[in-house]
Amino acid sequence: MKKIAFIILVQFFLLVSSFSQERGGNPKFDLNMNPYEKIMKDTATGKRTAKFLMNFIQPEVLRDYFTSSPCTEYTQLSDTRINQFNEFVQKFVTGRIDAKQMTKAENDFKKRGVAAHMTEIDYHIGFIEKQGTFSADGNTPVENLICRARGSVQAIKSIVNYLEALKILFPAIQGIDEVIQKGNQALLSYPDNKSLLAIIKKNKSK
Repeated sequence: MKKIAFIILVQFFLLVSSFSQERGGNPKFDLNMNPYEKIMKDTATGKRTAKFLMNFIQPEVLRDYFTSSPCTEYTQLSDTRINQFNEFVQKFVTGRIDAKQMTKAENDFKKRGVAAHMTEIDYHIGFIEKQGTFSADGNTPVENLICRARGSVQAIKSIVNYLEALKILFPAIQGIDEVIQKGNQALLSYPDNKSLLAIIKKNKSK
């Protein structure tokens, strides 16, 4: 019996160690890592513009990790990535830009539109508003439900910042103001964990 208990204990520590190494070895979890740092080092206008457009994507918020409390670490990490993204865009627009590449990119963005971003925001709002209503939520700690909702709040924040940057680059894209407004209204509705807790308590009381 003692031998079995010892084996289980060893396996547990190996698992924890493996997880820690995975987290520690992955730069996406590092607050001090800036994914945009090296991109703008090229001074040639063409390369600089091409690299920017290639990396001009929505800031990563690691929403799938917002599953259990505490999730403050992931909130801080996603806020950091959003701030780094905004600095990345600001640095680009204050430097030399290849107008031909930007015109082509603008046409591509116009064709793509922003409807998908509106759909995504609507999904996250629905997800937040449903916390506490799912069948498994009865056995789930409220703190975990708050973290799940917080993940969607951070995702909305990422979308809004991305679209605001897109508007700076290509102000003629239609419908962008409406989506930004919808996202900002959602963020005002969920300013903190207390607002998320109120939704969860209301749903659980039904």
